[in-house]
Amino acid sequence: AAGGAVAAVPPPPPPLPEGATPQQPVEAASDPQQADPPPPPPALPQQVPPEEPSTADPDGSVPLAAPASTGEAQPSGSVLHLLDNFKDAWEPYEPTDIPMFWHIPKAGGSSIKDSMGGCHRFVQATEFGVTDGHADDPEVAIVYPAVPGVADTDRSPFVNIDSTTVAGIQRAKELGFADAQLAQVVVSPFVFETNDLFTRTARGRLFSVFRHPVERAVSMFYYIRVADWEPSYKPELQDWTIEQYATSDIVENNWMTRQLSNQLGGELTEENLKKAMEVVRNKFAVGLMTKIEPTMDRFEKMFRWTYHVNPPNQEACRERLMGGGANSNKANKKPVEEGSEAWNLLAHQNNFDLPLYQYIEQLFDEQESFVAGMPERFRMVDSTCCKCGPPTYPPEGFTCPEAVKNDGT
Repeated sequence: AAGGAVAAVPPPPPPLPEGATPQQPVEAASDPQQADPPPPPPALPQQVPPEEPSTADPDGSVPLAAPASTGEAQPSGSVLHLLDNFKDAWEPYEPTDIPMFWHIPKAGGSSIKDSMGGCHRFVQATEFGVTDGHADDPEVAIVYPAVPGVADTDRSPFVNIDSTTVAGIQRAKELGFADAQLAQVVVSPFVFETNDLFTRTARGRLFSVFRHPVERAVSMFYYIRVADWEPSYKPELQDWTIEQYATSDIVENNWMTRQLSNQLGGELTEENLKKAMEVVRNKFAVGLMTKIEPTMDRFEKMFRWTYHVNPPNQEACRERLMGGGANSNKANKKPVEEGSEAWNLLAHQNNFDLPLYQYIEQLFDEQESFVAGMPERFRMVDSTCCKCGPPTYPPEGFTCPEAVKNDGT
């Protein structure tokens, strides 16, 4: 069985601005590694009920509650110190915090990523920032790379670094990326490697969207056999059954547990699951693909995301993505019934990821306390419109996305 870091992929086009026709983004696919057969899964730690919800302070800030203890001993060889440039999930939000979205393949991440870039129009740090001749820029800056094959829409803003490769992360560190405070959100397939993107004075905040491991594995099977733009494209899978895939060396093995316990290869133990639980409990704001709209709503509250470009168009853009999703390959998939041979084989390959996902579902419910007392539809609170006539701006100021067309005008 396999498991490992997400493979580097050619930079996909960024999401289009609000009001434009959405493009089909490329979602990263994993590059599996060989792993030993998994041992039986451990029991899931029992979770203590969450604390009473906190209320908002007069200035609108919300003190976040620390998560309830699992009652389990801390795992040996804890890896939390490797994420010391990230704030703990329950620490109060500060304007200098930089949200860092861990993009899990085939877990609904493209909908969140496109909403942040195409609808909210945030300045993003992704692989796209080094395209269009910006890979060797001597200083960190906001750039507007051309969108390949599209000539009738505004370009989107990016920071000229690549957060999706180890070399790109090192370059960003050397350029002083974090303390420049240019990015409003970072997107990366890495967790521990991205700690170097941040500093003690400009710390990151991890957040992600998670999906049931077996459903994600099914989606991955149907994706990599048709995604000819991906390095992991495997056309031979078009002649395979999903049962063949589930017993092959191509299938991922406990991908989330490996990533979150910082062990990509070799045999996993219950200690790996405990480490992964500790990381997600302490460092992540968690979302669920099955609850994608409430997930986005919570992220908007946590990170104080509001509209400042053209709120009606931005809201319509968001509704399209939350309702239909992005990078969906539903047309290519056949359902796999729970309890079937294929389901059970894939469950065996995810025997640690399954209890980890169950734990994440518990955390999702508990973390509602993080935003207790904050207004519903927070994205509309004190919204402004820099593209209206006359334009309006928030008191702290706002740089309206530049109307730079792909033809250079």
